[in-house]
Amino acid sequence: MDPIKAKIIFEISTLCLVGIIVGLFAFFLHRIITKKNVIGFNNFSIKSGPAIRIDIFDLIIVVTIILFFYANVAVLYFATNLDPSESSKAKTELSLNETLLSSGIFLIVGAVIFSLASISRGRNPRQVFGLRQRSLSYVIKMGALGMIAVYASVFIGSILSNILLSTGEPKKEDLQEIVQTLITNDDLSLKIAIVISAIVFAPLVEEIIFRGYIYPVLKRFTHPAFSCAMTSLLFAVIHTNIEGLIPLFLLAIILTIFYEKSKSIWVPILMHSIFNGVNTFFILMLPDAI
Repeated sequence: MDPIKAKIIFEISTLCLVGIIVGLFAFFLHRIITKKNVIGFNNFSIKSGPAIRIDIFDLIIVVTIILFFYANVAVLYFATNLDPSESSKAKTELSLNETLLSSGIFLIVGAVIFSLASISRGRNPRQVFGLRQRSLSYVIKMGALGMIAVYASVFIGSILSNILLSTGEPKKEDLQEIVQTLITNDDLSLKIAIVISAIVFAPLVEEIIFRGYIYPVLKRFTHPAFSCAMTSLLFAVIHTNIEGLIPLFLLAIILTIFYEKSKSIWVPILMHSIFNGVNTFFILMLPDAI
């Protein structure tokens, strides 16, 4: 990655981390001052019925996840800036083994978080993450409606990105590794692995982590609007794509809104999957337009 872009991503991720910590502390003080219940936290319910308790243990897990994401961005930044002359020589394509390994690690991380948040604590994961709370027809209808909002927000985000974060004429080497691999590599098995990862694994795990867990936990300890903004910003920066920062931020906000509206994590998972699928289709079919 270009050192300047890596620096911008690192600075924004640092602001995100500081913002979350300061926000948690500020809302904590606010509750003390207003004499609201701080220790015996209220319940968070994803749907009418038995409520799911969100407590300090959940907050510790979420803060750990956030620090993990921040560390990844920091490693990328320092690795890029240790020898800027080598940044242009960095590998820009993924191999099949790397793709399978990263997908496996991603699924393991998601499974661990899923287990810590629900199964290991004796709670019903369907309630914790809003799983199987809505009919298939409802999820499809909401997902289709949500895609209208998704592409409207991404279109607006792309315009704002060109105005605020433009770094000149886009270059092929500035594209993410996964995109460059899809464009330039002819290995069919590798492309299939990337497509499955992008359309199935990434939406499932990312939505469970961000919308299904980080968002409701931060929401419980702060405010819905603050939690939505911080979770969405975190979601955007971990993709380490400066040009896609604003579109991804707005995408995450829309996904959060539809999660709240539907009370089911399956809706943002479907929306995320469709979004990645459409993008992947155009990358494969129209590589020269990228």
